[in-house]
Amino acid sequence: MFDISILSRLTRLKEYSPVSKIPWILRLLFIIPLILIISPQSLLSYKTIIVFLANVFLMASGFVINDVEDAEDDYYDLKKRKRNPIANGELTKKQGYLIAFSLFFIGLSLLLTISYLVFLVGSILSLVGFLYSWRSIRLKSVPIVDLISHAIALGVLQFSTTYLTFRSFSLQFISFLMIIMPFSVAIDILQELRDFRVDKKTKIINTIQKFGNFNPTKLFVILAVIVVTGFVILCSTMDRSSIFFSIFLPLSILSGVMILLTSTVKIRKFFKLYHS
Repeated sequence: MFDISILSRLTRLKEYSPVSKIPWILRLLFIIPLILIISPQSLLSYKTIIVFLANVFLMASGFVINDVEDAEDDYYDLKKRKRNPIANGELTKKQGYLIAFSLFFIGLSLLLTISYLVFLVGSILSLVGFLYSWRSIRLKSVPIVDLISHAIALGVLQFSTTYLTFRSFSLQFISFLMIIMPFSVAIDILQELRDFRVDKKTKIINTIQKFGNFNPTKLFVILAVIVVTGFVILCSTMDRSSIFFSIFLPLSILSGVMILLTSTVKIRKFFKLYHS
């Protein structure tokens, strides 16, 4: 009988990022305040449920593919081997692919019920997520490209499908990207610092591996400037009398500052390990 805990570990339902200890499925609830900003009257519509579930399935699929493709590498990390059912032999690669593509199909099918545009965008961005892990191409092992593709797979995909479900492309869309992408890039840098020794052993040449003496603290300052600029542009597109402008936006900025401060502490911690 199939152990449901295996599926939970394979889709990383309880896993959190180096910055936040909130599982990814709960972080995905960010689409709720996003909908409140772009189309508050649509929050309680069926589309909200559909786009949320679609992103759950697509993200889960991405994590499964990552575990399948990284199984050999994760074997060298005791913590990852214990979590990864492919690496520790609980599932075969064929079973992993079957689960991944089933989740992928369900997610895209849900997006198709919204519109062809959302389906197309979701398909293209999900493909980038697949190529991030797929060993034949493995964008995660291409310096700089690894950061961009990670941001697309875990940030831009979820935002774009949600935004385009309720609104068409606009300047506001770009301002949101300026806020979301730097956070995704920062998280990937932290993960590469965390996994530095294993990545070096398994010969994954990512950004941190390639630029050995690079101190990411300076880059984080640049990312913070981009985020702040994005917030400023976002403010210029909003109705200042709206409830979001007076309540949610200040809370969002405060949350962003706290995350960046936390990231700085994490950078110092991982950077010490990196040079030890």
